[in-house]
Amino acid sequence: MQNEEMNNIKIQIQKVMDLVNQKKNKREHKFLDTLLDRLQKLLETVNDIDDINDLRKYSNLRGALRAYFDTNLIESYDEPLVIELDKLEIMLQQRTN
Repeated sequence: MQNEEMNNIKIQIQKVMDLVNQKKNKREHKFLDTLLDRLQKLLETVNDIDDINDLRKYSNLRGALRAYFDTNLIESYDEPLVIELDKLEIMLQQRTN
């Protein structure tokens, strides 16, 4: 079960990274660079650990969606990056509680 959950998290991280890169192609912003760096580090962490509960210690993504709302980058509440980033944060919280 943990392997399946870890794979789902990896897939979701990659999906969010792809959306961030798409956004960066439209508009450069320091927040997008920071978010991409954090996602990359999280993906490396997921690849390096075996225990899904360790993600709580290493996940530096908490609050990323809120921070995104604080930028002037957001187009709407239903844009794909908002939806997928929210899913990722929820997955990390559910998987590590």
